[in-house]
Amino acid sequence: MDMSVQDKQTGFPFEKLVNSRTAATLIGVHYKTLERMARHGEVPALKLGKSWQFRLSMLSHWLDGQLKSNTNQVPSPSNRKEN
Repeated sequence: MDMSVQDKQTGFPFEKLVNSRTAATLIGVHYKTLERMARHGEVPALKLGKSWQFRLSMLSHWLDGQLKSNTNQVPSPSNRKEN
């Protein structure tokens, strides 16, 4: 899903923002969870008025970082203790 459009004045691509319900659906969490995370600065977001807005490319980059950090925490088979 390409959410970018070209700015009429500059010609540069501009990525549209999506609301918390759309962003939450795409990453598989409840929108209230995503809003709480945004409020605590845990995910990249922008609050416009009463609404949380997200740039999908930044959310995707954040999610990639989360997946990598979780993968790095898993002990390798050679480091696991056997019972």
